[in-house]
Amino acid sequence: MAKTNAEHQREWRRRRREAKEEALKTEEAGALTDVFCAPFFEAPALTANWSDIELELDAAGLDARPFDDDRGPSSATGIIEDTHEAERLGPAYAGSPHNSLSRAEVMIGGLISAAAQLAAVVNDYKQTEIKARIAEIEQSDLSDPETKRRALADIVRLQKMLDQLSKQVRWAFPQWKVTGV
Repeated sequence: MAKTNAEHQREWRRRRREAKEEALKTEEAGALTDVFCAPFFEAPALTANWSDIELELDAAGLDARPFDDDRGPSSATGIIEDTHEAERLGPAYAGSPHNSLSRAEVMIGGLISAAAQLAAVVNDYKQTEIKARIAEIEQSDLSDPETKRRALADIVRLQKMLDQLSKQVRWAFPQWKVTGV
């Protein structure tokens, strides 16, 4: 059966979204080595703001690997480089230049991707729990008028929570990726 126009459009949007997500993880600075001459790890802004970055990552329970040299991106455990995952991540580890700037760009892409995936898991968990509370209320004995009034108020509150969870949010970042065009 032929696909509808809407199905083609959904597939195109999905492919475009996946391409953007993949581009977050890849290095595109290879052609720009003549523009970015000073090593990134020596940038004064990085030094000035590193304690803020460390504080935010520490609050999230993550270690901030310092930018104290010009080495390129690598996994914390080395597992990615030792397995087929390096092929899937492709240019994130194989591209050039292999320096602290590309490591920072890969880190940004990885954090954004991880945050999006974690947000989806938390969202699913919360929706499941809220729906379970609604089901419990619907199955409960509502013969008492006061109990019924409270139950209806709770269902309205829970429905509003579900409505909030059905929405997407956006966060604004300064642009960090550039191309030679």
